[in-house]
Amino acid sequence: MRPQARQHLYADGLLDSNHHDTLQEKDYHYEDVWPEDVIYKGYGGVDCVEAGGPPAGAGCGGYVVGETVKLLKELNAFDEYDVILFDVLGDVVCGGFAAPLNYADYCMIVTDNGFDALFAANRIAASVREKARTHPLRLAGLIGNRTSKRDLIDKYIDSVPMPVLEVLPLIEDIRVSRVKGKTLFEMAEIDPSLSYVCDYYLNIADQILARPEGVVPNDVQDRDLFSLLSDFYLNPAPVQTRSEEAGLMMV
Repeated sequence: MRPQARQHLYADGLLDSNHHDTLQEKDYHYEDVWPEDVIYKGYGGVDCVEAGGPPAGAGCGGYVVGETVKLLKELNAFDEYDVILFDVLGDVVCGGFAAPLNYADYCMIVTDNGFDALFAANRIAASVREKARTHPLRLAGLIGNRTSKRDLIDKYIDSVPMPVLEVLPLIEDIRVSRVKGKTLFEMAEIDPSLSYVCDYYLNIADQILARPEGVVPNDVQDRDLFSLLSDFYLNPAPVQTRSEEAGLMMV
């Protein structure tokens, strides 16, 4: 399930009507909404739901996410599936965007190796910590997404210990798959050379299906995190020369 229609091209290859559109058609009578009105069959038999949202600048996307969670509960969707993935923006300071965490076993943070993304990741960690007070929620770990380096990620998890489930390198086909409206697994059926990309995702899936213990993270305060991450840029570690790495002395 995804909160924005503009992003839902990955599982069914279509830009479907979303939950918000359907409620408008039903004049917001939840009792008139049936599972087939909002659930669409995607690639590999995966059922997909598009939360949607109001027009830009005219409403609250977080509210729509919360209402989608409410509708799925009323449709008994949480009891019908072995695995449900809810893809939400990192702005979990909004109660609506954080609503899926109330029903989740795990949270996975997807980030890159950048300053701003790790700030958002820390907010998610804070949200998991808060929700874990009253819900059996754990942070399964962090996923580095399309990054050539992980040094800033490593600096962050040194301060906020959490598992790293996977780090995906800069693979252009990941972006191309969205434009084509196909999953990478579907693309790999046509082009077997892409199978290695799928292995990254299969590794993540194997770890989650094994039901890891997970963690309740101890997030860093914003001011401390700013100092931590900015220091990485302002005072970078000296680059070792090859001779230093090999333990050699030049005379």
